[in-house]
Amino acid sequence: MKHIIFTGGLGNQMFQYALLLSLKNQGFEVKEDISYYDFFKMHNGYELERVFGIKEQLVNKQGMHMLWLRALNKVRPSFLYEFDKYCYNENVICSPKCYIFGYWQDERYFGENKDEIKRLFSFRGIDAYNGTLAKEMQTCNSVSLHIRRGDYAAFGMTIINEEYYKKAIEKINSKVNKPVYYIFSDDIEFSKKMADNLGIIYHIISHNRGMDSYKDMYLMSNCKHNIIANSSFSWWGAWLNGNKEKIVIAPQIWDTKKTSFHPQCKDWILL
Repeated sequence: MKHIIFTGGLGNQMFQYALLLSLKNQGFEVKEDISYYDFFKMHNGYELERVFGIKEQLVNKQGMHMLWLRALNKVRPSFLYEFDKYCYNENVICSPKCYIFGYWQDERYFGENKDEIKRLFSFRGIDAYNGTLAKEMQTCNSVSLHIRRGDYAAFGMTIINEEYYKKAIEKINSKVNKPVYYIFSDDIEFSKKMADNLGIIYHIISHNRGMDSYKDMYLMSNCKHNIIANSSFSWWGAWLNGNKEKIVIAPQIWDTKKTSFHPQCKDWILL
C-alpha cells in the first residue's frame, strides 16, 4: 500500500494525482492522504473533487494524520521525499517507501497516461459568463499570459521579471497573426502598466476569485497559446490546452534557489 500525501494548491494537487494515477495503472494499491489540510490552511484547501469530480479512496480520517506520520518516520523511515532536490526521481515507482511526499512536477511521472489524465481533468461548474469567454478565446488568436507576484513576494519565491514577458510577447508577435492577450494576474496594476507599455491588445481577467479561482485555469486552457509563469497553475493551463498548434512559452529558470529543477515540457519555448 502506498499513500500519496496531498499538499499545496490546485496545480500541485493535480501533479500529485497524476503520479497517483500512474502508480495505480502500474498495479499498486494507492490512497490519497489529505490530512495535511487539517493542520495547514493552503489556498482553497483540497480541490480535486470539487473542481473535477475526482473521488479517490482516502486514508481513514480516524487513522494516523500527517504530523504523527512524520514523527514516526524518525523512528522507522517510511517516507519518500522529493523536496531536497526537486529533480525527477525514477525510483518513485519502485520505491518500497509507503508514504510519498512532494510535488512531483514533471510530465515524465505520468507521460504514459496523458489521455486519461486530460479526460479526468475536465472542469466542472463552469458558469455561463466563463463559458462565453472561453468561446470568445476560440474565435481569435488568444494568448493567456500569467503574471504571479503577490503570494510569491510574501513567501520569498522567485518572481519572473518584466523582461521575460517582453521577450515572450515579442516571440508570440513574431509567430502569431494579430494575437489577443488575456492576462491573469494577482497584481492588476503592474499587469496593466506593462501591457500598456508594450502596446499589445489585451484583456485583464480578474473576476474569478476565491473558490472560483480554478476557472482561470479553465480559461487558460481554452486560449490558443500560452505564456506561463513559474507556477504549477499556469503549467496545467498550458498542458491542458488542446490546440495542436499551440505555442507555449515558459521561463527557462523556474526557481533561482533550485537551478536543477526543470518542470517545463520538451516542446515548450524557454526564455
